[in-house]
Amino acid sequence: MGVWWFGGLKERTTRMCNTGAMATPKRTIQHDFFVYVDTVVLTVNPDRSIDPQQRLEVLVMRRPDAAANKWALPGGAVRDNEKLEDTAIRKVQEETGISLRHRDLHQVGAFGDPDRDDRFRAISIAYVALVPHPGPLEPHAHSVEAAFKPYRQLRDRKTLLEFDHHAIIYAARRLARRMLEDTNVALSFCQPKFTMSELRSVYEAFLQNEVDPANFRRKVEAIDDFVSELGIYADTSSSRGRPPMLYKPGRSRELNPPIRFRRSSQTYP
Repeated sequence: MGVWWFGGLKERTTRMCNTGAMATPKRTIQHDFFVYVDTVVLTVNPDRSIDPQQRLEVLVMRRPDAAANKWALPGGAVRDNEKLEDTAIRKVQEETGISLRHRDLHQVGAFGDPDRDDRFRAISIAYVALVPHPGPLEPHAHSVEAAFKPYRQLRDRKTLLEFDHHAIIYAARRLARRMLEDTNVALSFCQPKFTMSELRSVYEAFLQNEVDPANFRRKVEAIDDFVSELGIYADTSSSRGRPPMLYKPGRSRELNPPIRFRRSSQTYP
């Protein structure tokens, strides 16, 4: 099966000396490179007993030929006559068993530093997909192991990744944050009936920062048809205090106005 690669004459120059004679030698530079796709699958661990900032998780896998203790994003070379999104869907399925849809994928950008892969020149087109947590993963033939790792663990380099995959996940989370500010995608991580606290914890996971409850409620309630009160309360018979109101998703996919949060002063990505 063929893969996308580009090669050929990149530059040819000739110089003339003062007498008009042809200078030697001629200079020819040739570049061959491969096109890859890597996908960042982000999810939120459903266990609410976990610190919200630890609940954001990234799908990673270990290849049979990987360096010791190094993980990688699912991905691989683009086949002949294969769309980039089709490559992303195929490689995630082959290497982790998770099935994505085209509408799940959002392009993060291109990563092509000359030294990103010491085997050959490789350009990677990165995608991000935000999906509900699928539960335990089964091993697949194309990988030794696949797992969801906490984003913070990857950010702090407590789990090492191959190539420039750390940079890719940083960029993917930044795009995911903008998606949560502009669209209703956060609701996909909530149950059909949810509390304001449960919705806030999803934002805290992606923001990697705490959000003031009262300020969050004001922001959410100011958005046209983002969420709707059900008029019933959550069952909190095991705890004291007034039970929280339950909500359901509204009809708006684009948030108007967008929900904005102050950027953290942390230097972390």
